Amino acid sequence: MTATAAGRRGWVLCLAAGFVVLFAGLALDDVSLPLHMAGHGVVVAVAAPLIVLGRPLSIVLQALPPVRARQAVALLHSRPLRTLLWPPLAFVAFVATQLAFHLTPLYGKALEEGPLHDLEHLLFLATALWLWTVCLAVEPLPVRWSPLARAGLLMAAMMLSDIGSVKLMLDGETAAGAAMTASMLPMGLGAAILYWRALLREERRATRREVGDSRPEAIHAA
Repeated sequence: MTATAAGRRGWVLCLAAGFVVLFAGLALDDVSLPLHMAGHGVVVAVAAPLIVLGRPLSIVLQALPPVRARQAVALLHSRPLRTLLWPPLAFVAFVATQLAFHLTPLYGKALEEGPLHDLEHLLFLATALWLWTVCLAVEPLPVRWSPLARAGLLMAAMMLSDIGSVKLMLDGETAAGAAMTASMLPMGLGAAILYWRALLREERRATRREVGDSRPEAIHAA
């Protein structure tokens, strides 16, 4: 749980940037439908990962007294939270929320009713934070999938969420659908980065195996 001063500053900068982007995305709502849909993408695909990269949980744990911090970490590893932080559950919650508010009558109602619209934003942000938390895995989580599996989860979430943008285009809202698709692309970028990290990890493992296999041969030759 220790971090350098530079590392902690980086966390704070990411966290601050995430909230700035979040409020900017929410501010796009009342401009036009294309910007409204782009704002949704900005919230879930840009603001949410920045907030997660800000490691708010790690910041809180480091600020707590050691005893309290250990109790909090133990709570994270409890059965209920292990279940809650199971990656497929976060994936299903995110995709289901996206499709519910873009493919069902909730779409039109959320545009007309203020409280439902606010709930939509809250659910978008909460499920996006949930998904990015388990996919980026930068916090002390009890369940941590491999980078390759997490990359696949992010890519699948983006592709399934884009069904909503396809429906918008089929309904004649081409600009809104295109804006939604474009604003969700950072999820694909995140998946690509995780995939690249998985390849680098496998390359390092292969190198270590080659070095380990060559040592007995070198000793025998000597």
